[in-house]
Amino acid sequence: MELTTPAGETFNAYIVGPEQATRAILIIHDWWGMLDYNREWADRFAKAGYRAMVIDLYNDYHPAEVKEAGEYMRSLDQEVNQRKLYTALTTLQAPRRKMGILGWSFGGVQAQHAVLNNPDLVDAIAIYYCRIILDKHNANPLKCAVLAIFAETERTWPDKQASLEHTMAEANKILECYSYDADHGFVNPDSHRYDSEVTEEAWQVTKKFFDQYLA
Repeated sequence: MELTTPAGETFNAYIVGPEQATRAILIIHDWWGMLDYNREWADRFAKAGYRAMVIDLYNDYHPAEVKEAGEYMRSLDQEVNQRKLYTALTTLQAPRRKMGILGWSFGGVQAQHAVLNNPDLVDAIAIYYCRIILDKHNANPLKCAVLAIFAETERTWPDKQASLEHTMAEANKILECYSYDADHGFVNPDSHRYDSEVTEEAWQVTKKFFDQYLA
C-alpha cells in the first residue's frame, strides 16, 4: 500500500489483518529498513486478530553495512518521519479500535516520537533495545502504557532501564520492563546477533502486553 502525508510525501506500508479488528499495531523497522521479519511479526499479529501495518521510513532503501545504515538513519528529516508516522496512525484508525506501536532500535526511537507527538492516538507502545527519549520533561502528557525490552550486553544497560523506570514512576505512568542476556538486534534473523529463543520469549511478552492494554 502507498500512503501520502498531508505535505505530499509518499511512502510504502505493508498492511494485513481483518479490517474490522478492534486492535491495531503500527510496526516500525530498525536501521536496516523494512525486512522480512518486520512483515512476519505483522502477519503474526494479523493471525491473532489485529490489523497490523509495517511502515517503511527508508523508502525501500536497504543499507549494506553498519556505517551506511548509521549515515542513512541520521540523514532522515525527523519532521518528514513525523508526518509519515501520523499518516500511518490515522490510516489505521477506526471506530472503537485501540492502537499500539512496536519498534526495534531506530524504530523504537520513532515509536517514542510518534506517541509524544500524537498522545491521543496511541494506547500502548512496545520498544526494543533503543535510545530512550522519554524523560521528565515530556512524559507527563503520555496516555499510553509502555513496554520496554532491553538487551543486557549493551553498554548503556542497565542505566537506561533504571532511568526510564524512574521517569515513568515520577510521572505515574504504566511501564513494564524486561531485559534479556542477548545482543542489540537479537530479533533480526539476518543478524549474527539473532537469538531465536529470546526472540520467541520477547514475542510472547509483547503479545501479552498488547492483548492487555488494547483490550
